[in-house]
Amino acid sequence: MAEIDIAKRTRLIQEIEGNLWETWSTFGRGPACALHEEEDVLWLETPIPIVPYNGVLRFHGHGDVDQRLDSIVEHFSLRKTQFMWIVHPSSHPTDLRDLLQRRGLKDVEPMFGMAMDLSGLPELPPLPENVQIRKVADERDVSSFYQFAEWRWNVPDEYRDHYATIAAGFLLGQPGSRAHIWQAWRSGQPISKAGVYLGSGSAGIYGVVTRPEARGLGLARSLTLMALHEARSSGYVLAVLHSTPMAENLYKSIGFTTMAEFRLFASEKIRV
Repeated sequence: MAEIDIAKRTRLIQEIEGNLWETWSTFGRGPACALHEEEDVLWLETPIPIVPYNGVLRFHGHGDVDQRLDSIVEHFSLRKTQFMWIVHPSSHPTDLRDLLQRRGLKDVEPMFGMAMDLSGLPELPPLPENVQIRKVADERDVSSFYQFAEWRWNVPDEYRDHYATIAAGFLLGQPGSRAHIWQAWRSGQPISKAGVYLGSGSAGIYGVVTRPEARGLGLARSLTLMALHEARSSGYVLAVLHSTPMAENLYKSIGFTTMAEFRLFASEKIRV
């Protein structure tokens, strides 16, 4: 992506933010969940009492900001639920990070908002020997994906049925779904995964992870490119994602450009 002027960068950041809000809102619409879409805040809660299944996705606090912050923090505290708070480029007030830390939330890590013009998409690389990639399309694949995601986020056993019913809202493998997942398999086991959410204005990459025993094989790159190629075939010209510091260079090698820094805050983990 060539050098970007301020106006275009602003539009791209808005798209990175918007795709995240649109994608993660799905979790708040599941059974026994709640999605709070208010003028100044977008937040969700689920029965699963851990990050990332509860938290604030967008905050544009005005008026009595302290009271607004305290009410949300107290809500999750009374529920004895760990929650996240994503501070994004358009968050308000500008000292939101400090205000969250004063309320006991920890600055967990940066997330780099990145964007890519899909016209310059690299070709798919060859796969390692004995590895196959297939799109999640039937009940068996959906079930294996749920198990993968539960492992990734350490979902306690007693909440795994909740996860499955909530994640069913993405309609994986069903006609009309905006969410598409690919998994790499070896010896009958899924070892890596990546997904794309086809939002209103961009294709968002999410959920890229590889099991420890399969790292170093280039699977994250292969799966991400598989998702991006399908997005382009579906008519999308822009892809966005949020990268950890460790993965930023991988996505740059594919063609993504870092647009802005997001910060992930989280409350203390509780015992469940």
